[in-house]
Amino acid sequence: MFEPQNKLETLMQAAAQDPGAAPAFYQALMKSEIYILVPEAPVAPGESRALQPQETINVATVDFQGLRWHPAFTSKSRISDYVKEPESCLGAVAADLFAMLPGSNFWLNPSSECQKPLPASEIELITSAKILETIGAPAGRQRRAPRKG
Repeated sequence: MFEPQNKLETLMQAAAQDPGAAPAFYQALMKSEIYILVPEAPVAPGESRALQPQETINVATVDFQGLRWHPAFTSKSRISDYVKEPESCLGAVAADLFAMLPGSNFWLNPSSECQKPLPASEIELITSAKILETIGAPAGRQRRAPRKG
C-alpha cells in the first residue's frame, strides 16, 4: 500500500484518483524537489554537493514503450524502492530539472504503486502552465490528468 511521505506524493495520489485534483498536483510538482539518478556523478554515498556551472552529468534512463525516460523520484526513499544498490542522485526543484533537460521524458516513481509517466509533451504543457487550461477546459474539450500507476 502506497503511503505518501510528503505533500507532493499526497497530491499525486489524489490526482490519480480524481482529475479535479490534477491542477494542485502540477502546481506543487513545479515547486517540489525531485530526485534523478546520476550514476557517474562524483559524490560519496550519503553526501551531497552542488553542481558546478556548465557541468555535464550523465542522467540515468530506462526504455519503456519505445521511449527513453529519466526515472525520477518524489522522495529519497522511493529511490531505494527502485534500485537495490546505492547510486548517486541529484535532487532539484522539478522546474529546474525540466529546464536543465529539455525535451526529456520523466517517469515519477517507476515501479511504485503511485507512479506517473511525464512525457516531454506533457512537461511542456506543465512548464508553460497550459496544462491548467487543458484540464480546466469546458466539457467536450480534451482533458488530461495524471494516469494511475
